[in-house]
Amino acid sequence: MAKQHASSTLRAWELGVRLRRARGDLGLTAAAVAKRVKIAPSNFSAIEAGKRRVTANNLAQLVETYELDDAERELLETLRVEAEQRNWWHDYTELYSEEFLRFLGLEAGASLVREWAPIYVAGLLQTNEYARATIRAGSPYIKAVDVGPRLETRLARQALLDEGLKMDVVLAEGALRQQVGGRAVMCRQLDHLTEVITRPNSAVRVRVVNYEAGAHALTGGPLSLLSFDNALLPDLIWQETAITGNLIDRVQVVREFKASFEDVFGSEDVSNAVALNDADSLALIQQIRHEMEAAA
Repeated sequence: MAKQHASSTLRAWELGVRLRRARGDLGLTAAAVAKRVKIAPSNFSAIEAGKRRVTANNLAQLVETYELDDAERELLETLRVEAEQRNWWHDYTELYSEEFLRFLGLEAGASLVREWAPIYVAGLLQTNEYARATIRAGSPYIKAVDVGPRLETRLARQALLDEGLKMDVVLAEGALRQQVGGRAVMCRQLDHLTEVITRPNSAVRVRVVNYEAGAHALTGGPLSLLSFDNALLPDLIWQETAITGNLIDRVQVVREFKASFEDVFGSEDVSNAVALNDADSLALIQQIRHEMEAAA
């Protein structure tokens, strides 16, 4: 199913990338252009990074400066208008940092998410009650009144799986055995995971690194790699901890994580992968679920 609404965050980013490329094609410096169109250098830099909106007047000045044709002008203006649109995550500006809101917008425009989940089941695959338990335990600084809105956010993100988002997840076995919310909650979470994986034409693949796997290339905390259909937009990493989160766009870091993920997750030929293959991963998920039920 196609995405219902365009991500304004993604449109702003694409606009910035296209403007930066047009400037580069003419060999102009950011400082020189910012001075010419009377935009503060810091604001100009933020526009090119897709982190600040550009006015219609400023865009017209940039189009003229870069000597762009009518087709390019129309495309940039369309992106500018779409970048001004409100999306659902804009309702949570008082709850989250600008960085996390930007992540939500980028995730909403991604075509593929590759996630390493060593502690909890990936957020897009969590049940309501499991998600609530992780949010409550996530940080001592989360107010009780904010748990509900944070839960709403996580569940809203899950709609992406019904809108064409593909997802490859590497789960540590420990994340499946950690009894988040208690045995009953965890059993229902494992049932949900099984249901998502086995849906007809499911776009979600989950592979488990079991305890016998030993050392491997994916170490440390959870990370997500976002990829986009638009060739202009490079892959990005989202790194999240209990108290903060960061988007990482450094090419070498992204390249290394992508290689590490592929080494552990494997390809269609998973003979050399660290993680269990699809069938064995599913079998382990179901085995752990039955063990939990039996121990209750």
